[in-house]
Amino acid sequence: MRSLVCEELGASVQEADSSWLDSLYCDISQPLAIEEYLHGDHEYCRGRWTNIPAAPATISELHDPFCRLIDSIAQHLSPAGVSGTREITIIRMKEEESRADLVIRATGPSFSTLSPSSVEFSNVAACISVRLDSESGEVWSHLAHLKDWAKNIFIAQPNRFFVRCMVLTESQGQIFHFDRSGVQYTRLLDIHREPEIFVRLILGLLTTRERVLGLDDTVQWTTSPNGERVSGFVKTVGPNAVPVTYELVVAEKPLFRSNLLGRGTTCWTAKNDRGETLIIKDYWVLESSDGNQSSEFDLLEEVKGLHGICQMICYEDNRAQTRDFRGDTSTFTQASFHNRRNIRIVMKAYGPSIENFTSIEQLLGALRDAIAAHKLLVSRKIVHRDISPNNILLRGNGMDQGSRSIIIDLDHALRTNGFASEVRADFKKGTRMFQSVMSLKSYDMETEAEYIPLYDYLDDLEAFFWVLLYLILSFKPNGEPIPSKGFRERTLRGWSQLGPDVAHDFKCSFLISSSNILIMRKTMDPGWQVIFDDFFLGFRAFVREIVDEKESLVYTSPTVLPDGTLAPNRFEPILTRIDDHYHRVLTLFDEALAKVAGSIPTSTPSPSKSPSDSVQSASTPTSRSPSTPISSSNSVATSATAVEPVIPRLDDQTVSAPAPSSALKLSASPGSPSSSSSQRKRRCEEAELDDEPQQESKRRCPPCRRQFRGILDSAYQFCRTLLFQ
Repeated sequence: MRSLVCEELGASVQEADSSWLDSLYCDISQPLAIEEYLHGDHEYCRGRWTNIPAAPATISELHDPFCRLIDSIAQHLSPAGVSGTREITIIRMKEEESRADLVIRATGPSFSTLSPSSVEFSNVAACISVRLDSESGEVWSHLAHLKDWAKNIFIAQPNRFFVRCMVLTESQGQIFHFDRSGVQYTRLLDIHREPEIFVRLILGLLTTRERVLGLDDTVQWTTSPNGERVSGFVKTVGPNAVPVTYELVVAEKPLFRSNLLGRGTTCWTAKNDRGETLIIKDYWVLESSDGNQSSEFDLLEEVKGLHGICQMICYEDNRAQTRDFRGDTSTFTQASFHNRRNIRIVMKAYGPSIENFTSIEQLLGALRDAIAAHKLLVSRKIVHRDISPNNILLRGNGMDQGSRSIIIDLDHALRTNGFASEVRADFKKGTRMFQSVMSLKSYDMETEAEYIPLYDYLDDLEAFFWVLLYLILSFKPNGEPIPSKGFRERTLRGWSQLGPDVAHDFKCSFLISSSNILIMRKTMDPGWQVIFDDFFLGFRAFVREIVDEKESLVYTSPTVLPDGTLAPNRFEPILTRIDDHYHRVLTLFDEALAKVAGSIPTSTPSPSKSPSDSVQSASTPTSRSPSTPISSSNSVATSATAVEPVIPRLDDQTVSAPAPSSALKLSASPGSPSSSSSQRKRRCEEAELDDEPQQESKRRCPPCRRQFRGILDSAYQFCRTLLFQ
């Protein structure tokens, strides 16, 4: 059980100091009222809760008594109006008919339902897992069960700051608190000897005060009589620090990330008072002493007006911190708790993800303009570090050069000093499917960490290639998805789900293996053939050459000197060719677009060799310079993600929700289904890779995989020698 929990939550599990339990929900309870309830003619007498069996033979004997007790507490001690908005219900599991959980079904401005009487994740205020005393100490078993409830509540209630669940036995109770920094739990509470605390905890789980319950009350909805959301709003701080309210577009479901631990990014679609569509992005950023990681809103301020980069309207920093939910965190070890603060950024809305292309010309044009915009971003001394389909949006009519796409999401971006950042490549940053070979290689360089290279613009440029490859393998030229099977399924799975070491080996093999070319020709839709030989293989040859050049230099000198300072960048001879790199890639796109359109591209002069000229227009059409020939290799490629619109990230694992009985329905939908028949493809299953220190999240491959990797590495080196000698 422990390994199952650690897979999802790492080392971020901590038992709270007893003072947290003593102070929890004190501000919503009335001690005198609780005292009167305990001494009244109700449920408690002679030092115990009289209707709770003292020695139950099965868990089911506790369900009804606890339901009646919680209902009694709600009726006698909750504020007026609570009884109509909270209902305690028993949910039985399909897999374990003998086991059930108690859930507090809720109504209110943050809850919704698809039918008035159903119990769904979208209307659960809290879950109470009932066990026997003999199981009370099995913390990891409790966590393995409750984390699934917490995860699905976060998904279905995207304005959640935290989720609290409870474990109850015939004599003990325990609170489990889930937030984006992980989990903490209280000591075991004797519910008979400490009835005041027990009652206070139940009142806290029943509360209608949304902040206390763990909800962000700046996001609210109005629901119809049957529980369906019909309108909503978001309150924030607008330009010039003036409070502003935006109307939510209820038909557009929020885009979210489903992993428990991490940034918990949620993007809302809203409109301002002029009817303009906006995107409101909420997420939890890790508190770090790393001075090289700038906040996203600072970077967005710097790129205001930059063509092809998303534009920020306003932001709100430090909306909440996870340590504020947990009491005293000073006793926690650094490995078990990392504070996060919540940030809200309001941006202009653009089109859908590039996955929504409808023609080869639209796809190539959008990728071409995104690469041109990336060059402008680099000219402002910023690298993106998370190039992926979800961060490249279609724009306008998709046909005007320079305005066919937009790059979004700078929350992983880095400032650069020269041509590279001052942060080493890290396999935990970005989206696994599209990470560069050097980023993936950092996983296996732990014992020689001083050689892990700095992240640079070529890592981003390489990511564009993997995005292109994913799209070719996953869709037809008209944008229709292709079922994932055979070669496509193996490749996509190898790049995204089997670990960074395997992804590294798959990508290296793809770049050098000539046999894969034949397989890919048979696998991809025949409509891609028009751009395959010249354009795709040319782009692949470019990436292969860069990877090989870096590989030949990576161990020639360290990145960090013994005194901790950065050494001269050994990749400098490669990086100074920045203009030629962008010129070569953009020319490939321009020639491919001309070929698709059936016309001849207009030639433009070869760019200057001076790095200072890299800030000049990156959106101008270019043609290949005679001095920079493209290698015509027959090597191969693999793809980049599951064919579905969902692209998994490393730590984003699909966790089964507690399965209800057929009589009850639990829906993890975050809102009412859209009535639009043309729902955009959006990937909400992207996990973040930057949430744990490397030494904690890293799991070495087993011995059998190491042997395989040794063989594959040897084969890779042999093939490369033959190809490049």
